[in-house]
Amino acid sequence: MGESLGGPYSAVPDWPGRDASDIGHARITAFLVLDIQQSREKAEYVRNRIISQVGTADPVLPEDDIVMNAYSVSIGPVTSVIEPTIDDTGEAPVAVHTADLLAAVERRIADIGTVWSGR
Repeated sequence: MGESLGGPYSAVPDWPGRDASDIGHARITAFLVLDIQQSREKAEYVRNRIISQVGTADPVLPEDDIVMNAYSVSIGPVTSVIEPTIDDTGEAPVAVHTADLLAAVERRIADIGTVWSGR
């Protein structure tokens, strides 16, 4: 698990293959912390959307974007783009490997499940 500030959850989510120096991984981390938070429901929703897109060659359409509080995600079969929901933040869109995003979300689901089962 990532670094902890105490309590049952890691402050910095971790997943297999995470590279803290990778800008895409940093954006995935921000997405997990700010948007997914500790919600299994949100994490499973994102995971299911990724899985449904990965197996297709269809182009990503704007209406297929996942829009959350801090970020919106355009999921592609190989590459996804995570960008600020509000344009005036000064943050640029960041392309990430969809497989990395899926690994991170699946690990988040597992971490949430571990905490809930331990209570």
